[in-house]
Amino acid sequence: MPVIATNTAANTAVRYLNNNSIEQSDSLSKLASGSRITKASDDAAGLAIATRIQSDVSTLEQASTNASHSISILQTADGGASRISDILERMKTLASQSASGTVTDTERAYIQAEFSELQEEIDGIAQSTRYNGSSLLSSATNAEATGTTSTDDLTTAATNATTTGSADLSSYSASSASLSINGTAITIADGDDASDVVTAINAQSGTTNVTASLDSSNQLVLTSTDTAGYSDTITVTGDTTDLLGAASDAQVDATGTDAYVTDASGGDITFDVNGETVTLSSTGGTNGDGLYSADDLVDAINNQVGTSASVTASLDADNNLVITSTGTASSDDAVTVDNFSSGDATDFGFADTSVSEAGSGDADAVDWSTGISVVVGSSADDTIALSIDNLTTEALSVADLDISTQAGAEAALDALDAAIDDVSGARAEIGAVMSRFEFRQESIQTSIENLDAAQSVLADVDIAAEQAKLSASTVKVQAAVAAASQANQMPQNLLSLLQ
Repeated sequence: MPVIATNTAANTAVRYLNNNSIEQSDSLSKLASGSRITKASDDAAGLAIATRIQSDVSTLEQASTNASHSISILQTADGGASRISDILERMKTLASQSASGTVTDTERAYIQAEFSELQEEIDGIAQSTRYNGSSLLSSATNAEATGTTSTDDLTTAATNATTTGSADLSSYSASSASLSINGTAITIADGDDASDVVTAINAQSGTTNVTASLDSSNQLVLTSTDTAGYSDTITVTGDTTDLLGAASDAQVDATGTDAYVTDASGGDITFDVNGETVTLSSTGGTNGDGLYSADDLVDAINNQVGTSASVTASLDADNNLVITSTGTASSDDAVTVDNFSSGDATDFGFADTSVSEAGSGDADAVDWSTGISVVVGSSADDTIALSIDNLTTEALSVADLDISTQAGAEAALDALDAAIDDVSGARAEIGAVMSRFEFRQESIQTSIENLDAAQSVLADVDIAAEQAKLSASTVKVQAAVAAASQANQMPQNLLSLLQ
């Protein structure tokens, strides 16, 4: 039925024109990008699979790089180990020469001089054989974190922990004297005995925060009663030689072996160093009264937890307690002191109880002797362990060899044989692991090739087929344009019927 209000033919032509234009645009996009999937709607499942494959390919490419780095590390280590092996062979030659009865002691001294230099060179090579800043053949000495914790002379009196200084008055001879305790003058008159000295000191205790007493051995015990914190000290000054005897200098600052820490309740004192518990027994103490000196504290830490907590304790020149880490972890490891049974750290006299100091070695050092895991696949579990033996003179047990005597040279021969075997074994292990990395790298490359091929099937566009689609859609677009033009003329043609 001829109509002029609705041009159905034109609408149909335009619809086909739009469809053909979309097909033409899609083909152009695929040809321009080289990808069969330019948007998710093209192939949702294929896109998901291709993305996963691409992720695996990227991971494997990094794994290949990891393997390459590992091979470089092992090659570097093998080069250093080879030089150490050569040195050990020369050292064995020297030991054999020194062991001969035809060599005089003077000549052995000359031989020993070269031998000692070669020992140092082994350690030099072990230290200088490095990769990315880390020594490969001397990992046990790469890092040593050193931190200190100070106790301010253990002169704190606070909460349950008290500080006590002592002076021997068993041979006290009465004479007039004056002394000062914490800045307050104490006057001693002629004829005063030991008990009078105690009375005179206690009369000023409200000002000095120090009380005095005599123990069973006629020892004068000065005890701080201040609980203000770790900065409190007992200081005795003035003409004290006759009063306190020849050891007066030791008692003046109430430090060292004459400064004691005790628990007011009479119980044991415990605290932790790096998580390991140190116990000061209430029945112990160097003075027999359950009182502990700074030296006792040092001995308790070293004997009870020195090994397990990887620390050593000592006193510096000012009688400050110094706790030093002996571990080989990174140098920013902290030494911690906590969990005090009596008060807290400052009550006990620790001015700083968590110390992180710059270490004496590499902050980011790797202990190659214990090994690392290298990811060589697309998952975290796909790893190869990489470890390198320490090849220092100490690790090879040749650090203390001395061939300056015939007996020493004979003993050195056996030790050098064992060291050469150790280095050979280390090089064999290096070579074995290097071979494994090389084969794994080849396998990774094969996997990458196969995955790339699989991804290509899913994601790459077939140029020839897509070009054919483009040609067809282009012709269809042109035909739709012509048809739409003709359809638009149809209503105009109907007007001739009205003339």
